[in-house]
Amino acid sequence: MKTWGTFLLLLCLQAFTCVVIGQSQTCPAENANKCDDSEWEGEFFPAINKIKYEGPSSKNPLSFKWYNAEEEILGKKMKDWFRFSVAFWHTFRGTGADPFGAPTKHWPWEDGTNSVKMAKRRMRANFEFINKLGIDLWCFHDRDIAPDGESLEEANANLDEVVALAKELQTQ
Repeated sequence: MKTWGTFLLLLCLQAFTCVVIGQSQTCPAENANKCDDSEWEGEFFPAINKIKYEGPSSKNPLSFKWYNAEEEILGKKMKDWFRFSVAFWHTFRGTGADPFGAPTKHWPWEDGTNSVKMAKRRMRANFEFINKLGIDLWCFHDRDIAPDGESLEEANANLDEVVALAKELQTQ
């Protein structure tokens, strides 16, 4: 139980830290409409290093205290017992709002559009996040990874373009 709780806390801290730190990027949110995909340079989470196991005595709030992915338990590594994934909608599409409140988070790379360019930027942020957490899996549902189009053909083309990027990032 301590492992799961530590992991959830880490995810919350990760999201909070990334929004609060808000280091300027090459293509900040207020200029995003003037940027193309190649103009976002650097990391989406520049102040966050890869999250590592440091043990229960670590004072680092962005470290695993109980979850050691490589530790063997009953003949299997911990990462094989706990197959965590990042839910794309909740992590990168949701605003942190509940039915009675306003959004509580804003990612610095968001430009307020529902464009293919924005979808690809989110996908790159998603994979950086996954890599920094050391997680192998992610999930999405419905059409949350790509924008709808004006027609079925446009919607399918948008999805195909974002899926191609996701496939490329997954192989890396």
